[in-house]
Amino acid sequence: MSSQQVIDPQILQQLQEEIQQKMDQSLENADLHSVLEKYGLLEYRVLRIHWQCNLDPNQLQSNDAVDEQQPNALLAETSTASIPEIVLVKKALCIPCPSTGSPLGCNC
Repeated sequence: MSSQQVIDPQILQQLQEEIQQKMDQSLENADLHSVLEKYGLLEYRVLRIHWQCNLDPNQLQSNDAVDEQQPNALLAETSTASIPEIVLVKKALCIPCPSTGSPLGCNC
């Protein structure tokens, strides 16, 4: 019987929140509204950004004992079949915001 790895739910939640925060920060720092404004497109609501971050638990296993220590902090052992990818973050952003008109965007 082979053992597979399952993500600990609390650690997974923390990971999701941190990735979401980093993605939000990167979009804020990208200053995309100024690019649209430069080309006269800010008023047309033409930019929609969609992203999805997936985690493949099956790839967290390593043959190197030293490398296994870090990923194993995320994992709890169980005897199940192959685990599907986990969607960590899935988001859509519209620039400018169709509801408020904010040039910084909002969730679509």
